[in-house]
Amino acid sequence: MHIAIVGLGSIGRRHLRLLRAMYPEMEITLVRSGNGADWPESLLAQRIVRTSKEALDAGAQAAIICSPASLHLEQAMDWVSADLPLLIEKPLSTNTSGLEQLAQLVRSSGVPTLIGYVLRYDLAAQYFQQQLATDNYGVPLSVRIECGSFLPDWRPEQDYRQSASASKDLGGGVLLELSHELDYANWFFGPFDKVQAALQNSGTLEIDVEDGAELLLQTKTGLTVSIHLDFYSKTPKRHCRVQTTKGELVWDALKQAVCWTNASGQTTEKFFPQERDELFRRQLLHFFECVQGISKPMVPIDQGTQVMKMIDAARESHDSGRMITL
Repeated sequence: MHIAIVGLGSIGRRHLRLLRAMYPEMEITLVRSGNGADWPESLLAQRIVRTSKEALDAGAQAAIICSPASLHLEQAMDWVSADLPLLIEKPLSTNTSGLEQLAQLVRSSGVPTLIGYVLRYDLAAQYFQQQLATDNYGVPLSVRIECGSFLPDWRPEQDYRQSASASKDLGGGVLLELSHELDYANWFFGPFDKVQAALQNSGTLEIDVEDGAELLLQTKTGLTVSIHLDFYSKTPKRHCRVQTTKGELVWDALKQAVCWTNASGQTTEKFFPQERDELFRRQLLHFFECVQGISKPMVPIDQGTQVMKMIDAARESHDSGRMITL
Protein backbone atom coordinates (compact mmCIF):
# COMPACT_ATOMS: atom_id res chain seq x y z
CA MET A 1 0.00 0.00 0.00
CA HIS A 2 1.05 3.60 -0.61
CA ILE A 3 0.20 6.00 2.20
CA ALA A 4 0.82 9.70 2.72
CA ILE A 5 1.72 11.26 6.07
CA VAL A 6 0.78 14.94 6.10
CA GLY A 7 2.95 16.82 8.60
CA LEU A 8 6.04 15.84 10.57
CA GLY A 9 5.46 17.10 14.09
CA SER A 10 5.88 14.73 17.01
CA ILE A 11 2.81 12.67 16.13
CA GLY A 12 3.74 12.54 12.44
CA ARG A 13 7.19 11.27 13.34
CA ARG A 14 5.67 8.61 15.57
CA HIS A 15 3.34 7.39 12.80
CA LEU A 16 6.18 7.37 10.28
CA ARG A 17 8.47 5.40 12.58
CA LEU A 18 5.78 2.85 13.49
CA LEU A 19 4.58 2.37 9.92
CA ARG A 20 8.09 1.70 8.66
CA ALA A 21 8.65 -0.86 11.42
CA MET A 22 5.25 -2.54 10.98
CA TYR A 23 5.23 -2.54 7.17
CA PRO A 24 8.82 -2.43 5.82
CA GLU A 25 7.61 -2.66 2.19
CA MET A 26 4.98 0.07 2.47
CA GLU A 27 5.45 3.06 0.19
CA ILE A 28 5.31 6.27 2.21
CA THR A 29 5.06 9.79 0.85
CA LEU A 30 5.68 12.58 3.34
CA VAL A 31 3.85 15.88 2.82
CA ARG A 32 5.71 18.83 4.36
CA SER A 33 5.17 22.56 4.03
CA GLY A 34 8.90 23.28 4.21
CA ASN A 35 8.44 25.45 7.29
CA GLY A 36 9.23 22.86 9.94
CA ALA A 37 12.50 21.62 11.38
CA ASP A 38 14.54 18.86 9.78
CA TRP A 39 14.00 15.50 11.44
CA PRO A 40 15.90 12.25 10.81
CA GLU A 41 12.58 10.36 10.54
CA SER A 42 12.01 11.98 7.15
CA LEU A 43 14.57 9.54 5.74
CA LEU A 44 12.09 6.72 6.39
CA ALA A 45 9.80 7.98 3.61
CA GLN A 46 10.35 7.22 -0.08
CA ARG A 47 9.69 10.81 -1.06
CA ILE A 48 8.87 14.24 0.33
CA VAL A 49 6.41 16.56 -1.40
CA ARG A 50 4.95 19.95 -0.51
CA THR A 51 1.20 19.44 -1.07
CA SER A 52 -1.52 16.82 -0.80
CA LYS A 53 -2.08 17.18 -4.55
CA GLU A 54 1.50 16.11 -5.20
CA ALA A 55 1.01 13.10 -2.92
CA LEU A 56 -2.19 12.21 -4.77
CA ASP A 57 -0.40 12.55 -8.10
CA ALA A 58 2.32 10.24 -6.77
CA GLY A 59 -0.32 7.54 -6.24
CA ALA A 60 -1.01 7.66 -2.49
CA GLN A 61 -4.02 5.48 -1.61
CA ALA A 62 -4.72 6.81 1.91
CA ALA A 63 -3.46 9.52 4.24
CA ILE A 64 -2.75 10.27 7.88
CA ILE A 65 -3.17 13.97 8.62
CA CYS A 66 -0.76 15.02 11.37
CA SER A 67 -0.47 18.74 10.63
CA PRO A 68 -1.53 21.53 13.03
CA ALA A 69 -5.27 21.42 13.73
CA SER A 70 -5.85 24.70 11.88
CA LEU A 71 -4.94 22.91 8.63
CA HIS A 72 -6.91 19.68 9.12
CA LEU A 73 -10.15 20.71 7.45
CA GLU A 74 -8.63 21.98 4.21
CA GLN A 75 -6.28 19.01 3.91
CA ALA A 76 -9.00 16.48 4.77
CA MET A 77 -11.21 17.88 2.00
CA ASP A 78 -8.46 17.16 -0.55
CA TRP A 79 -8.39 13.47 0.35
CA VAL A 80 -12.10 12.87 0.93
CA SER A 81 -12.84 14.59 -2.40
CA ALA A 82 -10.54 12.01 -3.99
CA ASP A 83 -12.51 9.20 -2.24
CA LEU A 84 -9.46 8.07 -0.28
CA PRO A 85 -9.39 6.84 3.36
CA LEU A 86 -8.20 9.15 6.10
CA LEU A 87 -6.87 9.00 9.63
CA ILE A 88 -7.15 12.55 10.97
CA GLU A 89 -5.23 13.26 14.15
CA LYS A 90 -7.19 14.89 16.94
CA PRO A 91 -8.62 17.43 17.18
CA LEU A 92 -10.65 17.40 13.99
CA SER A 93 -10.23 21.17 13.59
CA THR A 94 -10.00 24.32 15.71
CA ASN A 95 -13.79 24.93 15.70
CA THR A 96 -16.92 23.56 14.05
CA SER A 97 -16.85 25.87 11.02
CA GLY A 98 -16.90 23.78 7.83
CA LEU A 99 -17.06 20.44 9.62
CA GLU A 100 -20.61 19.63 8.56
CA GLN A 101 -19.62 20.03 4.91
CA LEU A 102 -16.74 17.60 5.45
CA ALA A 103 -18.98 15.16 7.33
CA GLN A 104 -21.59 15.24 4.56
CA LEU A 105 -18.89 14.51 1.99
CA VAL A 106 -17.63 11.59 4.09
CA ARG A 107 -21.16 10.19 4.45
CA SER A 108 -22.03 10.55 0.77
CA SER A 109 -18.76 9.03 -0.44
CA GLY A 110 -18.61 6.28 2.18
CA VAL A 111 -14.84 6.76 2.43
CA PRO A 112 -13.44 5.43 5.75
CA THR A 113 -12.49 8.37 7.98
CA LEU A 114 -11.07 7.75 11.44
CA ILE A 115 -10.38 10.44 14.06
CA GLY A 116 -7.18 9.82 16.04
CA TYR A 117 -8.38 9.68 19.64
CA VAL A 118 -5.80 7.08 20.58
CA LEU A 119 -7.00 6.50 24.16
CA ARG A 120 -9.82 4.46 22.61
CA TYR A 121 -7.15 1.77 22.09
CA ASP A 122 -5.93 1.77 25.70
CA LEU A 123 -6.65 -1.66 27.21
CA ALA A 124 -7.46 -0.23 30.64
CA ALA A 125 -9.86 2.31 29.09
CA GLN A 126 -11.58 -0.43 27.11
CA TYR A 127 -11.94 -2.58 30.23
CA PHE A 128 -13.24 0.43 32.21
CA GLN A 129 -15.85 1.16 29.54
CA GLN A 130 -16.94 -2.48 29.48
CA GLN A 131 -17.33 -2.52 33.27
CA LEU A 132 -19.41 0.65 33.21
CA ALA A 133 -21.78 -1.06 30.79
CA THR A 134 -22.52 -3.84 33.29
CA ASP A 135 -24.70 -3.78 36.40
CA ASN A 136 -21.85 -4.91 38.64
CA TYR A 137 -20.91 -1.49 39.98
CA GLY A 138 -24.23 0.20 40.47
CA VAL A 139 -25.54 3.37 38.86
CA PRO A 140 -23.09 6.25 38.24
CA LEU A 141 -23.95 9.27 40.39
CA SER A 142 -21.12 11.67 39.52
CA VAL A 143 -17.90 11.68 37.53
CA ARG A 144 -14.63 13.59 37.92
CA ILE A 145 -12.10 13.55 35.07
CA GLU A 146 -8.67 15.14 35.54
CA CYS A 147 -5.78 15.58 33.11
CA GLY A 148 -2.82 17.75 34.05
CA SER A 149 0.84 17.90 33.07
CA PHE A 150 3.61 20.44 32.53
CA LEU A 151 3.71 21.63 28.92
CA PRO A 152 7.48 22.42 28.90
CA ASP A 153 8.12 18.73 29.63
CA TRP A 154 6.11 17.47 26.66
CA ARG A 155 8.77 17.88 23.98
CA PRO A 156 12.14 18.67 25.61
CA GLU A 157 13.82 18.86 22.20
CA GLN A 158 12.05 22.14 21.32
CA ASP A 159 10.94 25.41 22.90
CA TYR A 160 7.37 24.66 24.01
CA ARG A 161 6.40 28.30 23.36
CA GLN A 162 7.05 27.74 19.65
CA SER A 163 4.98 24.55 19.49
CA ALA A 164 1.49 24.15 18.02
CA SER A 165 0.26 23.30 21.54
CA ALA A 166 1.07 26.86 22.66
CA SER A 167 -0.23 28.67 19.57
CA LYS A 168 -3.79 29.92 19.14
CA ASP A 169 -3.35 30.16 15.36
CA LEU A 170 -2.21 26.52 15.10
CA GLY A 171 -4.86 25.03 17.36
CA GLY A 172 -3.21 25.00 20.78
CA GLY A 173 -4.65 25.29 24.26
CA VAL A 174 -5.95 22.64 26.65
CA LEU A 175 -9.41 22.35 25.11
CA LEU A 176 -8.01 21.17 21.78
CA GLU A 177 -4.78 19.50 22.89
CA LEU A 178 -6.43 17.56 25.73
CA SER A 179 -9.67 16.86 23.90
CA HIS A 180 -8.99 13.14 24.45
CA GLU A 181 -10.79 13.69 27.76
CA LEU A 182 -13.88 15.09 26.01
CA ASP A 183 -13.89 12.19 23.57
CA TYR A 184 -13.70 9.50 26.20
CA ALA A 185 -16.26 11.31 28.37
CA ASN A 186 -18.62 10.97 25.40
CA TRP A 187 -17.59 7.34 24.93
CA PHE A 188 -18.12 6.43 28.58
CA PHE A 189 -21.09 8.60 29.56
CA GLY A 190 -22.48 10.60 26.63
CA PRO A 191 -24.16 12.00 24.77
CA PHE A 192 -24.21 15.27 26.68
CA ASP A 193 -26.96 17.83 26.66
CA LYS A 194 -25.37 20.86 28.35
CA VAL A 195 -21.90 22.38 28.84
CA GLN A 196 -20.62 25.00 31.26
CA ALA A 197 -16.98 26.06 31.37
CA ALA A 198 -14.44 28.43 32.86
CA LEU A 199 -11.15 28.85 30.97
CA GLN A 200 -7.88 30.16 32.37
CA ASN A 201 -4.60 31.58 31.17
CA SER A 202 -2.45 31.53 34.29
CA GLY A 203 0.26 33.67 32.72
CA THR A 204 2.94 31.32 34.04
CA LEU A 205 3.78 29.69 30.69
CA GLU A 206 4.07 32.74 28.41
CA ILE A 207 1.59 31.37 25.87
CA ASP A 208 -1.44 32.95 24.17
CA VAL A 209 -3.91 30.11 24.75
CA GLU A 210 -5.81 28.77 27.76
CA ASP A 211 -3.60 26.62 29.97
CA GLY A 212 -6.40 25.55 32.32
CA ALA A 213 -10.08 24.66 31.97
CA GLU A 214 -12.93 23.50 34.18
CA LEU A 215 -15.91 21.96 32.40
CA LEU A 216 -19.24 20.76 33.72
CA LEU A 217 -21.13 18.41 31.39
CA GLN A 218 -24.68 17.13 31.87
CA THR A 219 -26.56 14.32 30.18
CA LYS A 220 -30.29 14.33 29.53
CA THR A 221 -30.63 11.77 32.32
CA GLY A 222 -29.05 14.20 34.79
CA LEU A 223 -25.59 12.67 35.20
CA THR A 224 -22.96 15.34 35.92
CA VAL A 225 -19.40 14.97 34.64
CA SER A 226 -16.78 17.51 35.71
CA ILE A 227 -13.49 17.78 33.79
CA HIS A 228 -10.27 19.53 34.78
CA LEU A 229 -7.59 20.15 32.13
CA ASP A 230 -4.28 21.96 32.52
CA PHE A 231 -0.79 22.50 31.10
CA TYR A 232 0.80 23.62 34.39
CA SER A 233 0.75 20.61 36.75
CA LYS A 234 4.24 19.67 37.90
CA THR A 235 2.87 16.30 39.03
CA PRO A 236 1.14 14.65 36.04
CA LYS A 237 -2.30 13.14 36.50
CA ARG A 238 -4.79 11.52 34.16
CA HIS A 239 -7.77 9.67 35.57
CA CYS A 240 -11.52 9.20 35.54
CA ARG A 241 -13.22 8.71 38.91
CA VAL A 242 -16.84 7.51 39.05
CA GLN A 243 -18.96 7.54 42.22
CA THR A 244 -21.72 4.94 42.00
CA THR A 245 -24.51 3.59 44.17
CA LYS A 246 -22.21 0.72 45.16
CA GLY A 247 -18.77 2.35 45.48
CA GLU A 248 -16.08 4.03 43.40
CA LEU A 249 -14.63 2.93 40.04
CA VAL A 250 -11.42 4.61 38.84
CA TRP A 251 -9.43 4.41 35.63
CA ASP A 252 -5.91 5.79 36.10
CA ALA A 253 -4.26 6.16 32.70
CA LEU A 254 -0.80 6.82 34.14
CA LYS A 255 -0.90 3.80 36.47
CA GLN A 256 -2.48 1.78 33.64
CA ALA A 257 -4.99 0.43 36.10
CA VAL A 258 -8.68 0.16 36.92
CA CYS A 259 -9.53 0.19 40.62
CA TRP A 260 -12.83 -0.69 42.30
CA THR A 261 -13.61 0.17 45.93
CA ASN A 262 -16.92 -1.17 47.23
CA ALA A 263 -19.13 0.27 49.96
CA SER A 264 -17.23 -1.75 52.60
CA GLY A 265 -13.92 -0.21 51.59
CA GLN A 266 -12.57 -3.35 49.94
CA THR A 267 -10.39 -2.53 46.93
CA THR A 268 -9.48 -4.56 43.88
CA GLU A 269 -7.09 -3.29 41.22
CA LYS A 270 -6.46 -4.63 37.71
CA PHE A 271 -3.37 -3.52 35.77
CA PHE A 272 -2.90 -3.26 32.00
CA PRO A 273 0.82 -2.63 31.37
CA GLN A 274 1.47 -1.42 27.83
CA GLU A 275 3.92 0.81 26.00
CA ARG A 276 2.49 4.01 24.58
CA ASP A 277 3.53 3.01 21.07
CA GLU A 278 1.27 -0.02 21.38
CA LEU A 279 -1.83 2.20 21.43
CA PHE A 280 -0.76 3.78 18.15
CA ARG A 281 0.00 0.39 16.62
CA ARG A 282 -3.51 -0.79 17.48
CA GLN A 283 -4.92 2.40 15.99
CA LEU A 284 -2.95 1.89 12.76
CA LEU A 285 -4.04 -1.74 12.53
CA HIS A 286 -7.65 -0.66 13.02
CA PHE A 287 -7.27 2.04 10.37
CA PHE A 288 -6.06 -0.47 7.80
CA GLU A 289 -8.93 -2.79 8.71
CA CYS A 290 -11.25 0.13 7.94
CA VAL A 291 -9.44 0.72 4.64
CA GLN A 292 -9.97 -2.94 3.74
CA GLY A 293 -13.64 -2.84 4.73
CA ILE A 294 -13.13 -5.30 7.61
CA SER A 295 -14.07 -2.78 10.34
CA LYS A 296 -15.97 0.46 10.76
CA PRO A 297 -14.10 3.46 12.24
CA MET A 298 -14.06 3.27 16.03
CA VAL A 299 -14.14 7.08 16.16
CA PRO A 300 -16.03 8.23 13.06
CA ILE A 301 -16.18 11.82 11.90
CA ASP A 302 -19.53 12.45 13.61
CA GLN A 303 -17.94 11.72 17.00
CA GLY A 304 -14.97 13.94 16.21
CA THR A 305 -17.42 16.68 15.26
CA GLN A 306 -19.32 16.20 18.52
CA VAL A 307 -16.13 16.88 20.48
CA MET A 308 -15.66 20.10 18.50
CA LYS A 309 -19.24 21.13 19.33
CA MET A 310 -18.45 20.64 23.01
CA ILE A 311 -15.32 22.78 22.65
CA ASP A 312 -17.22 25.56 20.88
CA ALA A 313 -19.88 25.39 23.60
CA ALA A 314 -17.20 25.57 26.32
CA ARG A 315 -15.77 28.72 24.75
CA GLU A 316 -19.23 30.27 24.44
CA SER A 317 -20.02 29.38 28.05
CA HIS A 318 -16.80 30.99 29.27
CA ASP A 319 -17.46 34.16 27.28
CA SER A 320 -21.12 34.46 28.32
CA GLY A 321 -21.03 33.00 31.82
CA ARG A 322 -23.96 30.73 30.91
CA MET A 323 -24.55 27.03 30.57
CA ILE A 324 -24.84 26.19 26.86
CA THR A 325 -27.23 23.62 25.40
CA LEU A 326 -25.66 21.42 22.76
